[in-house]
Amino acid sequence: MPRYFHTMLPLLLSLFLWLQTANADVNPVAVTPAQHALPLLKKSEVCFDRNQLAFSEIKQGSCFKPYGRTYINTGMQTHTIWIRFALENPTDTPVERALVLTSPLLEYIALYTEKDQKGALHNGVGKLHKNRETLVPYYMLTLPPHTVSRFYLEVRSAYTPVEFTLMLKESKHFLAEDRRQQFTNILLAGFILALATYSLIIFFYIGDRSYLYYSMYLFALVWQQMTYLGLTHIYLPPAFVAIDMKIPVFKINLLVITSALFAMHFLKVVRFGRLWYGYVLFIAVSLLEILVLSSPLFYNLYVVIFTGALFITFNLAAGIISYRRGEKQARLFIVGFAIVFLSYLFIILDAVGITTFMLHVKNILMFGTAFEALVLSLAFADRYRILQQEKAFADAQILDESRRRTELVEKDVEAKTAELNETLKAKELLLQEVHHRVKNNLQIILSIIRMQNDTVKDAQSAAEALLDLENRINAISQTYNMLLVKERLEEIDMQEYLDALLHDLKRSLQKDKTVHINLHTNAVMPLRQSVYVGLIINELITNAYKYAFSHEGTITVTLLQENTSYILTVEDNGRGLESAKTGKSLGLQLVETLARNQLGGEINIGTNPHTKYTIRFTL
Repeated sequence: MPRYFHTMLPLLLSLFLWLQTANADVNPVAVTPAQHALPLLKKSEVCFDRNQLAFSEIKQGSCFKPYGRTYINTGMQTHTIWIRFALENPTDTPVERALVLTSPLLEYIALYTEKDQKGALHNGVGKLHKNRETLVPYYMLTLPPHTVSRFYLEVRSAYTPVEFTLMLKESKHFLAEDRRQQFTNILLAGFILALATYSLIIFFYIGDRSYLYYSMYLFALVWQQMTYLGLTHIYLPPAFVAIDMKIPVFKINLLVITSALFAMHFLKVVRFGRLWYGYVLFIAVSLLEILVLSSPLFYNLYVVIFTGALFITFNLAAGIISYRRGEKQARLFIVGFAIVFLSYLFIILDAVGITTFMLHVKNILMFGTAFEALVLSLAFADRYRILQQEKAFADAQILDESRRRTELVEKDVEAKTAELNETLKAKELLLQEVHHRVKNNLQIILSIIRMQNDTVKDAQSAAEALLDLENRINAISQTYNMLLVKERLEEIDMQEYLDALLHDLKRSLQKDKTVHINLHTNAVMPLRQSVYVGLIINELITNAYKYAFSHEGTITVTLLQENTSYILTVEDNGRGLESAKTGKSLGLQLVETLARNQLGGEINIGTNPHTKYTIRFTL
């Protein structure tokens, strides 16, 4: 009997295992102590449940299909994923293994066994009641000897992409591997935080806002990556993790905003117009997405991911454009951000379910950012070197400009000195001319006095003669008054000279008559000729005042110049010359003498109906 029993026992056990496998509708995976890691998905059946069915409905239904792949990547799909698999322990000893889901972002996980359908083992970020010890969720399974155990795994996420593999790992190896990965991630995070702190210190030291924005970007990236890599779930309170998992829209857009602010100031895109407006647009869109898409009603991570994809493309293109437009520092920005661009690209492609690259190197963005931070730290040093070069170039330009200006000033001083010497010589000659004119004019005055003396017959005529003499002397003296206030002594502005002369004439003549005098002139004349013209106008106006009007009238004086030709006209609206009964008075004799002999001109007298004197001369 014992011998028969020992013969039949292996056969009965094999039959039992076969029946168990047949009932499970899935081929069991043999687990032995020699296997340290075993992928399960390829030998499992998967059901994508869009109707939120209960476990009993899923188990009895026909939803499960052979999967045949080593990973699941559904992107941002909110349906529930069910995985059915069987594990066989064909050995004589119990086998303990860790059932590992390789994504730290899975929000809800439940493990059911065939025997205990109601006692699900919950896991995932949404079910954290205390800090998790590992980066990724796992279950410790103990398989009794010579048994087949059937399991159902329920997975779903509402806020984050779903991408994972299902592995069965030897627990010691898994925990040791996880600790190594934690150490690597913490080392990377610490390195990036150190660079962020370094950038912040530089900002406070030199006040360059690009350092501030880059520091903010690095802090935001470390926060996002701690969540993405699972460090947040280990080292921060579960209450914070529960909130942190629901705000990926805010964190992704925070990365866009801080990265845009840094690039705007580092690349100095304000000089390039369209690039600056492009960054402003991305910042505005990110702020709008934070306000709208963060709410559960409008939550849509695909839109945020699409915005991020556009931004990283634009950011890299902006660096290239800035470099081509002469911004030298952009070359290091391009090198550093190119690595980060590839990292972001792989993350985006994984998030939308196109690739599974991130399953193997989840911390690629941390490595890329560390590389970028190192390159940009060189860029900061390069900026100092460029500034030094620009300063040296500017100093050389300033020195050259100073020398050039000194030469110009010296030449200008020489020219001004020569001009002043010429002016001084001209003034010396003019002063001699003035002395000569004074002498001549005194001779004229003496001649006028002698001529006037011959016309004096009584006391009244003597008074009139003295008044006329006063006006004639005043006409001469006004030219010397002009010399006192003018820099150019060679020429007299006839407008100013005649204005002053006519003003004095009005004051001396208008006693019992009202006479209006109008002046029109554009002439500029040498000193000697201006005296003669002033005397002529003085005589003609005095003559018109005495004989042309009874009570009121108007005298018009016009002196026009065209090149070196002059026309002097003195016209009144009073009685004609014949009715004046003046004959050839001393004044008219003086006018003819000055016009013909001194000015070398011609004089024409019109008397009908009014008196008009026209004198043409050329200097």
